This record gives sequence, structure tokens and C-alpha cells, in this order.
Amino acid sequence: MKKACRAILFAGLMAVLIVTLNHLTLNRSSEGCIQLHDFYGLEENRADLLCIGSSHVYYGINTCLLFEDYGIASYLLASPGQPVWISYYLLEEALKTQEPEMVLYDTGTLFQKEDDFGAYSWETLISMKPSLTKWNALKAVNRYGEVLDMAAAFFSFPYYHSRFLSLGEQDYRNLELVRYHGYKPDFGVISESELSKWENRKKPDSEKKQPLAERSGEYLLKMIQLCEENEIPLVFVNSPFANQSLEKRETANYVASLAAGHGIPMLEGNDYVEEMQIDFATDLVDASHLNYYGSVKYTQYLAEWLQESAALPDRRGDIRYWAWEEAGEQFWHLELKGRMLSQIETRDAYLDAIEEHACLDAAVCWEPDGEVSVYESGECIFQGTAEQDYERYLELDGMNLVIRCLDGKLQVWADDKQYLFAEDGLNVLVYGKAAQRMIDGAGFDGQDRKGRLEQ
Repeated sequence: MKKACRAILFAGLMAVLIVTLNHLTLNRSSEGCIQLHDFYGLEENRADLLCIGSSHVYYGINTCLLFEDYGIASYLLASPGQPVWISYYLLEEALKTQEPEMVLYDTGTLFQKEDDFGAYSWETLISMKPSLTKWNALKAVNRYGEVLDMAAAFFSFPYYHSRFLSLGEQDYRNLELVRYHGYKPDFGVISESELSKWENRKKPDSEKKQPLAERSGEYLLKMIQLCEENEIPLVFVNSPFANQSLEKRETANYVASLAAGHGIPMLEGNDYVEEMQIDFATDLVDASHLNYYGSVKYTQYLAEWLQESAALPDRRGDIRYWAWEEAGEQFWHLELKGRMLSQIETRDAYLDAIEEHACLDAAVCWEPDGEVSVYESGECIFQGTAEQDYERYLELDGMNLVIRCLDGKLQVWADDKQYLFAEDGLNVLVYGKAAQRMIDGAGFDGQDRKGRLEQ
């Protein structure tokens, strides 16, 4: 009896250890992994619009705009190069906790053959919680000869064990990477040389239909059936891109025909580029993906179509959807306002910009051998000089600030990190209260900017 109890206790302790190690070593930083990790944090039955697919989805569909302008609570379960068999099992996993009003599936990777898929989507799958869904997904990945250790991938920790010794604070708190219900804004713009490779080519125009590879065709039908069984409307979309080819066009023709046969709407973005007013020279980050500016235009087009074709509820003002409200605030302060400030090159224009939104932020302004002022919500809460030694501790809505004067020099420390952008000029550090982090910092020599916050 004692041996049996010891065995049960040992098994229980090992189970707890494996679960703990699995949680600690799980990849939360790669694209696809962070989207899935954040998805598990959603409250049940909150996502009205669920978007599945490749990087076309997390670059192209702006969840913040969908909520702010249309009240649509959306989530993107996307990963790089995501093949449809992984899309299917991510959808199956999502439906365990969510009852979406609609599913959008991006068809951008359907043209690829079985041996074209690398391991870049496997990590997302490995990050899935252990379940029968995950086991079946791993079997689908290994079906055509890919080498993936089923047991190691199923429990995640054996697959990620080499990360254990290199874990840092970001692995526990996920401080550096921020995604907005799956959306990844990118403000980069495609280079002229890269765009010219595709601009000078004649756009493929063919009515031929290129059938899908066996596994892709099978799982696309399974996805259609899964949505039908759950009575969820399914829509096929394809984000606009520059690197179009005859193969992609003919695959899109086949998918459009299949969609029509099942009564599924298909929005082929490349057919509506002019209608969306998308300019590839300014709206792409690379030949395959929309940047932030392109995502705004594409998302507006999708949202207007959804308003005309689907009765998705408007969740604005509903306290149950505070997470989408909060994400929008964070997006504005961290991505848009922070970027706006980073592009200002003169002292007066910078001070005018932070004063315009002073009620929403905190700011520290100082000259190392002069004066320092701390502002919160538009009010000055501390002023000091470099005339005598002192330390002052302040807490600004989540940020620990220390103003220190030693030997006639002012020092500014925030969350145990010292900031200094100009040794002989004005320094400004801006903390976004909604973003809960520094959104910009600048140093000025006279009117000219000479330093900036490193992100």
C-alpha cells in the first residue's frame, strides 16, 4: 500500500514538474506562438470575428481599427506560412472556447505544394495546449514525411528544453513583443529595387484552375465542414500582394470555384487593389505583406463588406469588451503616438506635441546641469535643480521614477534604467500611461534633435 502511495505521489510530482517546465519554456516570442499564447488569455465567447491563416493575416487585418471604427471584436490566429492543415486544427482549438459569428480564412498559402512548407508553422503547433486536437495536428504535419518528434512536440517542454538555461525576464512577462489581438503593425516600406522586380512584370491573367495539393484540398474541405457543423459563416479572403505569379492566380481561380460551389464568399484582394486605393510603393512592407498603411485600407474594405453582408454586433461601449478598448488605447500610444514623436526633429515642435496629449501621459524634462520637471496628466508634480544633492522617488501609474542629483548633475532613472539623450541640452522622456511603457525619449542641442529612445 505504501509503495502504491509513493508511486502515485511520485507520478503526481512529475506531472506538476512537467506542466511547470512546459509553461516556463513555451515559446511566446515567435510570430504565431505569441498570437496563440495571447488567444488562450481571452475570456470565453468574446471573439465575434476569427481570422485564420498566414502572415498575410497578422500584417494585413488591423484589429484595432475594426473595433474602434466598426465595433467588431476580432482575433487573428495566424502564423508564418501557415498551411491549411494547421489552420484547420487552430480553428478546432479556437472553437473550444469561442463561438465566433464568422470565420475569415486567408487562402494565400494554398498554392504551395506539400514539400514547400518548412518548419516555421510547427512552433505554433508545438505551443498549443496538449489535447487530442494537438495530437491529430501533429499527425497531420508528419503525414508526408516531415520529421517531428510527436511525444516531444506534444508536451512542448522536451522540444523546447534547450531554452531553459537561456530564459530571461521577457519570457515570463513578455515585455518586448506586443500584439493587438494578433495584429502586428509594421511601418516599414518596400524598397524600390524589390518592388521593381514585380512592377515590371505583366500581371498574370488566366482562367485556368490549378487544383490544390492532396493534403491542402482535404483540410480545406474539413475546415468548410467544421464551420458548417457549428453553423458559422465562413469567408475566404486573400490579402493584396505584389509578388503575384501564374501559379498563384490559377490556384486562386480554383479556390474561388470551390468556394462558389459551397456558397462561400471569396474576397480576392488583388482584384480590388484600385478600389481599396492601395499603392504598392507606399502600402507594402515587402513584396508579400501589407504595412500599417496598407492594413488600414485593406481592413476598411473588409469591414465595409462585413457591414453590408453580415450582422456582426457593435461591441463599442460594452464593458465585457474592455480588452479591445484597451488594445486600441495601447496601439495609439505605443505605435502611433510613439512613432509620431520619434519623427519630430525640433525642440519646440516636440514640446508642443507632448503638451497636446499631456492629460494622457507622463513626461520628464531635464538638463543635466540645470532644472528638472516631472509632469503627470498635464500637471507638474515635481521640480528640482542641480544646485544640491538629493533623491526623489515617484510612482507614475506603473513606472518607478527616481530623480537624483549628485555633484551638480541631474540623473533620471525609470524602472532601474538611467536615461540620458543629450549631455549638454534638453532631455525629454515620455511615458505612455495607456501603453504602460516608455513611448519615446529625445535629446536636443538647441532646436536640433540629437538623441532618441532605442526601442
